Amino acid sequence: MKIKKLLVVVMILSLVFTAVGCSSANESKEVEKQFVTIVTGSTGGTYYPVGTIFATLWNDKIGDLGVVASAQSSGGSVENLNMLKNGEAQLGIAMANLTLFAYNGEGKFQDNQFEDVRFITALWPDVTQFVVTENSKINSFADIKGNSFNVGGAGSGTEYSTNLILDILMDYDSEDFKAEHLGYFEASSAMQNGQLDGMNAEGGIPTSAVSEIAASKTAVKLLEFTDEEYQKIHDVAPYYGQFIIPANLYTGIDKDIETIGIMSALITSASVDEELVYQLTKTIFENYEDISTAHRALENVVLEQALNGLPPVPLHSGAVRYYQEMGIEIPSELIQD
Repeated sequence: MKIKKLLVVVMILSLVFTAVGCSSANESKEVEKQFVTIVTGSTGGTYYPVGTIFATLWNDKIGDLGVVASAQSSGGSVENLNMLKNGEAQLGIAMANLTLFAYNGEGKFQDNQFEDVRFITALWPDVTQFVVTENSKINSFADIKGNSFNVGGAGSGTEYSTNLILDILMDYDSEDFKAEHLGYFEASSAMQNGQLDGMNAEGGIPTSAVSEIAASKTAVKLLEFTDEEYQKIHDVAPYYGQFIIPANLYTGIDKDIETIGIMSALITSASVDEELVYQLTKTIFENYEDISTAHRALENVVLEQALNGLPPVPLHSGAVRYYQEMGIEIPSELIQD
């Protein structure tokens, strides 16, 4: 009897240890870590908080797949592109035009081409806003001639964009108008004091300086871009897209304004795993309600607009797979040959 009881105990313990062993083996397979670092920008800008929102979302929703995500502050688009190229991060946020320059080896990337950079999704536009005073009688881009206009701070992206746009639309030279190089709030103050006729204030909307002058006693309006004007610009600079500044976003501007802008985008490298990028992309769009209330910029991140404003740089295969599943038409220039 004692031997029989002992055998029973041994058998039970054997079954228990076998079950524990199988369970441990299964658990070890399930918890394989996939570390995802998203590089962003300065902590005081938009990129860093958005990156933090994405990382938190991924950890919460697909952490059970082994995803361990974190956001890292950085110097912005150029540094992010270089970090992805060097394998120091898996994802980043960058301006779409700089991503194009990196892909083609142009501009700042002339000696540092990043052919393996890939888009995941467009994020939000930095919108072009040509704000002019009513007293200036500027009603078109050609009317800027003979007036004082703020093209943006010296060496800034806004200065580059303003000069490019005006060169295409009015073939201007430095004698055509008085070009100023002020910050947005300085330009707003100068317009209110009658010292400046207009400015270009590129940025995510609403832009504080534009809100300020629109709410002031100085009557202002926003110049619109016709489809023909947009096409002229797009032919030279394909990273520009068409956007709408909605009516009543700014005090006194009670109609939709058709304008242009450059998208910021979520980017990665072609070497990042396809299944991982598929899951990251899917999680963003399946949780729009959560992220859109976490930061106003993310209100723009909707599936139907995921490819709007992106220049000809390929999408990552994982993103392509998700968009195809969702029936999103992908432009041929965003597909890798």
